[in-house]
This record gives sequence, structure tokens and C-alpha cells, in this order.
Amino acid sequence: MAVEDEIVVAPVLSGNFLGCRIKDGRKDKRKPDEESVAGRIQRNLVVRKVRGKIEAMEMRTVFDGDYEPTVKNGKVDPSNFEGKVYFFDMSGKLVNGLIYEEGKQVATFGPNKGGRTSDMVEVCTDWYHQGCVAGYGCSGWVYQETTCEMVYIGQSSGGTGTVWSNSLDVALTGGSDVLFEAMMQLPYVSDLWANLNNTEKEYFENRKWLIPQAAFARGTAIALTFWFYCQDGDNGNWNAFKHAVWTAILCMQFGTSTTLQITNNHELESPPNQQEMDLHNNGLGIQIYKSISASIASLPANSPGLKIALIVDNVMAAIKVGLGKRILPEEPLPGQTQTMFWTNGTNRCH
Repeated sequence: MAVEDEIVVAPVLSGNFLGCRIKDGRKDKRKPDEESVAGRIQRNLVVRKVRGKIEAMEMRTVFDGDYEPTVKNGKVDPSNFEGKVYFFDMSGKLVNGLIYEEGKQVATFGPNKGGRTSDMVEVCTDWYHQGCVAGYGCSGWVYQETTCEMVYIGQSSGGTGTVWSNSLDVALTGGSDVLFEAMMQLPYVSDLWANLNNTEKEYFENRKWLIPQAAFARGTAIALTFWFYCQDGDNGNWNAFKHAVWTAILCMQFGTSTTLQITNNHELESPPNQQEMDLHNNGLGIQIYKSISASIASLPANSPGLKIALIVDNVMAAIKVGLGKRILPEEPLPGQTQTMFWTNGTNRCH
């Protein structure tokens, strides 16, 4: 897209879904406050390149309950969009927001005031979370938090052609392809790519929007393994822990179906004994995620650390009681046979 900022917009896929209830304090608002949780929230990753610097944000598009999109040439026409758009940085802090009515930007909200102000009111959003697992259904809506922002109603939006409105247009019309070089500059991504086999690369090349979250899952699992075991080999308790944590985080981000595709692709070129071990430990991570998905959904949406801590606690408990698989000896001598064993609570350094 030829704009001042180089923008890439890609959908965020997750086994956990957001919902919200909007309470708008405008006296002359066109619609009453929403009384039920709105589940139509589209999440996108927005990557932009500004003067050579790569920045990433999450965009949440909240559709008004009675908004019905029109379709032209097989794509959604954003000209009549009605709803609110939130932009968050990667720490969960609100960067900016927009309110649209009949396809026109009528307000901005957040830390920056825009346009000529004709009214100023408070808009509160009750955020809810719902955990869903393939084959298991979804949990009920769980209240997360309420965020309130002052909304400045401008006589003119002043937003046409900005990164915010351009990102919305791209998201509503299906998302853009991902600028690969920009992705390579995000944390963990280049390291992920360097360690993929050919099948994995082909898979991600056709689904580039999955790369940032997949890289985060892998990098987080490796970092946690080094913290708890002070090593990251292929065969011990630490390997079982790493694979189960990695898989559970992927489930939290993408759901179980996509996670199975990613993890199965990863094991294709492994030796038979390691493949058996890793597939088992990947399956353990999926089972653990399924068992705690409702608890994960009940944690604050802006506290990913709490969600990962819950995953780690449950995975570590499973490794300790022997639910994972490992191979001994971890570093065999020439000609020495390796044997499959169940995991235990040893080898920890923290």
C-alpha cells in the first residue's frame, strides 16, 4: 500500500475470543447502549514501518450489533462500516481509537485529541473473554475489565489517509499480504525462520500472518526452558517441558487444529525415536491446554504473562508426575542405545 507509513495488516487467530459491551455517554447518540455481549470483534496485527523502524500493534474492530456489511466483487465494502476500532501496543496499552457511523469517522478516542471538538463524553467498554477448544465447545463469557476513554467528537474526522483508517480499510477487505522483510525484524521471527524445515517454510509462506505469534510461542518456550533447566537439548525432561509449553501457547493463540498442523510439520524430519517422543509431548501440551482453557479465558486479556504462568505451572506438574516422554541417555556414547522413559522432576536448576 503506497502511503506515508508502510502498513501490513494480518488477522490474529486465537482459541480465545473477545466480547464487549459498549456504553456511550453521548446525549445525541444514534443507538442505545448495547445490552448484550457483542461477539463480533475482529482482531488484526498491524505492522508498520516508519522511517525504517518496525512497529507492531493489535487492532480490535468492534462491529455495531446491527451493522450488516455490503460485499462488492467478493470483498467487504468498508464504505458503510459502523462500530469502534481500538489500537493497542504489544504491552496492551491503548494507542488510539476511532468511532465510525455510516462509514464516516465521527470521533477519535485515547490519549490524542483530534479534529475540532464539538462534544466530549466518556465511552466505557466492558471486555469479556471466551475460551473455545475444537471438539469441546466454548466456555461462557467471562468478564475481564472495564476501560473508559474520553471521546472527542469532531466536526471533521481528520483521519482520512492515516495509518489508522488505512489499517481498518485493509482489515475489512480481507487483510494484506505480509511484508516478509518487515516480519524478519520482529522479535524471535528470524530465529524461527532459520530453524524451520522445508515443509514448515512452505506452510508459513502461504500463511504469513501466523508467523509473529508462532515465533513468540517458540521463543517463549525456549526462554522458559533455559530458565527452569539451564539447557535446551533434544532428549531430557527439559525437552518434554519445552514441547508441551510451546504447543499449549500455540493452542492459546491459534486453537488446536492449526496447532496440530504447525507441530506435526515440525516433526516430519526428526529421527523415529525423537519423533515419537516429541509428538507425545506436543499432544500433552494440547491436553493440558484443553483442561485449563476456561481458566485461561477468565484471566485479564491484557495480562498474557498470567496466562503463560498458568500454562507453565500445569506443564511442570505433568512433567514431574511422569506424563511426558524423554530419551535416556540424553547424550549417548558411540554405539550406545537410547531408550524411551517417562519424565520426572529432576534436572531443574530453578
